[in-house]
Amino acid sequence: MQKIFEIEGSIEEYVEKGRKYQFPPPPFESCHNCKKMVRFGKHGFYDRYSILETFSGNVVCRRYICPLCNRTISYLPSFCLPGFTYGVKEIWRCLKEIILSYGTLKACLNKLNDIYVRLNISRQLAYHYKKRFMKNLILIQIVLRQMNSRIELPEENVSLRERAKKLVEIIRESPKAICSISQEFYALSNKTFLTLSN
Repeated sequence: MQKIFEIEGSIEEYVEKGRKYQFPPPPFESCHNCKKMVRFGKHGFYDRYSILETFSGNVVCRRYICPLCNRTISYLPSFCLPGFTYGVKEIWRCLKEIILSYGTLKACLNKLNDIYVRLNISRQLAYHYKKRFMKNLILIQIVLRQMNSRIELPEENVSLRERAKKLVEIIRESPKAICSISQEFYALSNKTFLTLSN
């Protein structure tokens, strides 16, 4: 199981400190496996590869273990998206550009890759992100409603493209940063906005 935590300071500080970073204390909560209330214990670290605007390389993640059933919880920093190499902001920029743009996919990517040279997002990867987002529109609407009950969601009778545009605009206009929205989304649904629903 993975949990996302908000980092203190910048991404560069987090990466520089590595294992010496002040991670959240071991949680006291119900284990996701044995369902008992336990104090999780520290269980080392692992590295995951991340590609961000300012950094690409290994990022340290903290692992905690249930003392009863030995199942672990991984704590990911808020700039990471579980199951994806690119960071939340980078994926979000790509989705926002593709979904809100009236140009071709190639034109959108050229614009993105000119601005963010380090990212080098391919056409296939951008298409993959868009496809995942489009297949998740219902889940995204449900979780956005949980996050803000007063939110005005798109009408049922609009096309998928128009619904996706409206949802991207809702997220873009939120006063919260995309990393915070992603973290809250994951906490409420145990999924990311790109996780395929069953």
